[in-house]
Amino acid sequence: MPLTLLPATLADVPVMTSIYLSAFQDVIAHDCFPRTSPHIKDWWTSSNMDDMKNQASARFLKVVDGDDIVAYAKWNVPVQQGSETVLGGDNPEDMPVWPQDANVELCDEFFGHLARERKRIMGNRSHYYLEIVATLPQHQGKGAAGKMIRWGLDQADRDGLEAYVEASPLAVPVYEHYGWTVVADFTLKDREHTESCMIRSPQQTSKA
Repeated sequence: MPLTLLPATLADVPVMTSIYLSAFQDVIAHDCFPRTSPHIKDWWTSSNMDDMKNQASARFLKVVDGDDIVAYAKWNVPVQQGSETVLGGDNPEDMPVWPQDANVELCDEFFGHLARERKRIMGNRSHYYLEIVATLPQHQGKGAAGKMIRWGLDQADRDGLEAYVEASPLAVPVYEHYGWTVVADFTLKDREHTESCMIRSPQQTSKA
């Protein structure tokens, strides 16, 4: 069956959580959120539901194969609230309360650094931020992620705005294919993990 891109709903969140925990299998993901703890899954489900209901900038997408959700993404889009532009994503000055059994020190170090780097690089510029892309392992490389990536990039190009993403070494070539370039790297101390911060400039859209 052809893959179909749709908005995600609250009813989809438990499945999305399972996809997230299956898709991210690197050492950092496991060390931050041990898969043996039931509290981890409950926290991710609750967190995504809260973002979907209350975060004005959040846009959750899903890709379905028939009746099955095989991938999801979270884009943060700039939203005007009064005189303020809300950009979404983690606040480096106010990190989440991590779930029971999570490695709190590592979560604060890793996700805190991501949030600080995004703030340092992007400042207060309006931009689109691809926060999460997760695909079931057996469906990776079949086009699901590309549908969700292109959705956000089309919006960014339409609005004439940059797009921002963080990427592991394996993901960097994928994002480069869509026009992102690496602008900064950081490696967690005492751990063999490097994360890249990437920006994509808006591209001109063809006019009919």
